[in-house]
Amino acid sequence: MPHLTGLNQHPFSTFRQIRFKRKGAFSAGVTLAEAQAHIRLSHNDHYTIYDLNADGRGTIHLSVTWNGYPQMAYQIPLDSRTGRFSLETLARRISRACVHYLQSNGIPVARDRIELHHIEEVTHGVWQPMLRAI
Repeated sequence: MPHLTGLNQHPFSTFRQIRFKRKGAFSAGVTLAEAQAHIRLSHNDHYTIYDLNADGRGTIHLSVTWNGYPQMAYQIPLDSRTGRFSLETLARRISRACVHYLQSNGIPVARDRIELHHIEEVTHGVWQPMLRAI
C-alpha cells in the first residue's frame, strides 16, 4: 500500500485512518459546519476510489454511532469525472451524513459544536467517523 499524506496506518492496528485538519491548524479536527462550508484542509490530497476500498459503484459505507443512540449506516458516493476526489469533498459528504444522523436521532447538539477528527476503516470499505463534542 503506498503511503498517502493524511492516510495513516498504525503498526499495531488493522485500522486505516484519514485525518481532517484545518489548513494552518496545529491539531486535527474540523467542525461539521466548517466541513460543509468548504473550509480549506491541510494535506488536501486527492484520493481515488481504490484508496478507500470503495465498492463497484464507487461508494464507501459509513457507520455512524453516538453513545446511547443506535448505529446508522450511510453510503457515501465518491463519484467524479476524473476518478479522483479531494479530502475537502470527502469531509463535506461525511459531514452531511453525520448531521443527518444527529437530526434523525434528535441529538440536541449544533453542527458547529461537533468535530470530525478522522475516519477509520473498520472493515474493508466500511469507515467510521470519529466525532467529539466541543
